This record gives sequence, structure tokens and C-alpha cells, in this order.
Amino acid sequence: MKKIVLIIFLLFPPFAYSQSQLVNCIPDTGRQSFSYPFRLNGTGTEWTVSPYFEIYFWGGGVFADSVRALNDSVILAWINVEANADTGFKTVILGDAFFNYDSIPQGYKVFIWFPAKPSLLYPFNNSQNIIQNTIILWDSNRTVDNFRLQLANDSLFTSVVFDTIVAQPPVNMRIGILQLGQKYYWRVRSSNILGSGPWSDIWNFRIRTTGIEQIGTNTPESFFLEQNFPNPFNPVTTIRFQIPKAGNVTIKVFDINGREVETLIDKYLQPGYYKTNFAPGEKNLSSGVYFYTMLSEGFYVTKKMVVLK
Repeated sequence: MKKIVLIIFLLFPPFAYSQSQLVNCIPDTGRQSFSYPFRLNGTGTEWTVSPYFEIYFWGGGVFADSVRALNDSVILAWINVEANADTGFKTVILGDAFFNYDSIPQGYKVFIWFPAKPSLLYPFNNSQNIIQNTIILWDSNRTVDNFRLQLANDSLFTSVVFDTIVAQPPVNMRIGILQLGQKYYWRVRSSNILGSGPWSDIWNFRIRTTGIEQIGTNTPESFFLEQNFPNPFNPVTTIRFQIPKAGNVTIKVFDINGREVETLIDKYLQPGYYKTNFAPGEKNLSSGVYFYTMLSEGFYVTKKMVVLK
């Protein structure tokens, strides 16, 4: 029996509770996104004995700082209710330097407020070479009903290209919505039963200038690299090719002096028909003649294209 009691003691060490009694807290309610001066009142307490205190709110989203004893029966603090704090009642817990704890069950209640401005996370602001099927991510908030995401071609959002409402992030962009080489601006706002909150900061990103898309599942009889179209071109051209067997495919662009400009593809592909795009604007290329080459499983070919600005 003694062994059982010892094991229980080691696994579940008892907390030391003070003989004090918390009576109430003022205020006992608060709204999301607000901060308040806070007061705990006790009876039969000797709080000035402890050099410091900590206040916890069971359930998260509410935090206290600048906690101090005004006298033996009053604790003062400053509490911050986060924008995404869970609504409803929370147990208030007071701890001192001697590991004494006391609490007020369901002593504090958080009320919903207009949603705060979301914080954007990804794609990073001013990022480059983002894939077309990227994810769009911002900070989540369980206390809101939904989020509205907008992407536009301009920072004033006069040309919105994508507008959707989702319950929670992230949003996975489908191929075909974001165009190669294009710069996009994006923003988010959230809503709850009180209405919509403010728009987030505006971030931007640019889709990479190259991508690869399979356009046929039949197996070709031979390797082939088509002439780019359009040609001459500006700002983007399409290059189609086919491979009869699986292998690594490399397509590169060179200037007239033989210097490599960009690697469009360097990837292991299955047999099929494919296309990729080349947008020279991202590289600040001047007008003139350029060459693109394809290498795969012993097949090698070079073709010429012309950039016009």
C-alpha cells in the first residue's frame, strides 16, 4: 500500500495551495483586441509577503503583466485580450513566489469584438519565383466566421483577379489562375457576427517566369522540340516538346554570345507531350536573338528565337 501511495505521489505531485481566498476580479469581462487595468480582491490574504505574482487565464488568449500586490488583499495588473482569444468564461488563477495557487472558476468572460487585422505569412512580401499552384497563408483565428482573400494586378485592387471566402487558411491556388511572370498584390480581411474587420497590409509576389505543363498523355514516337510561339515575342512565348521515354529533360536559354540566360527545365519527366513558357522581362533581357536548347537521353537540339521590346 505504501508503494502505491509513493508512486501516485511521484506521478502526480501535489500543488501547494494557499489559505487565501480570491473573492472577485474587476473587471470580470473584456472584449477581444482590448487591454484593461485589472484588480483581484481577496479576503484573509497576506499577499505582500510574496515578492512577485503571476496571473493566468485558463483557456488561452488572455495574458497579464505588471502584476503586483497593492496591499495584503489587492493585486493589481494589466491584462491583454488577444484578437483571437476564445470567447466565453475563463478560470482566473493567481500564483505567488512560493508556489501557492488560488483561483476563481469562470471568473472572467471574454466577449467577441470586431475581427482584428490579419497578419500575412506567405508568400513573403516582394518574393520572386513563386510557383503557380502556391499556397496563400495568413494567421488563423478560430473566433471569426470566415476570411476574404483578394489578389489583384495592382496595389489599388482596381483589377481583382481572384476573390474568395474561406473558413480558415491556407488557400491552395489552382493551376491556371496565376500567370507566369505576373506580379500580384494580395490582402485578407476577416468577418464575424459583428461585421468585417480591417483589411490586412498589402503584400505582393511575382510568379516564376517558367513552368511546365503536360498537354498529352500519349507516348510520342520520337524526341522533338518545336519552334517557340509566338516568335518574335514580348512578353512571353511558349515552347512545346515531346519525349518518347522517361528521363531527365533540360531546356536552357542562351544569348547570342553563348552565355546561359536561364534554365527553363531540369527535371525527370515521363513520356508525353509538354509545354513551358519563357518570359524575358523578369531577366531584363534586351531585344535580340537568343537560342534555346533541349537535352534528354542523348537527344540534343538548338533553336533560335527573337525577343522584341
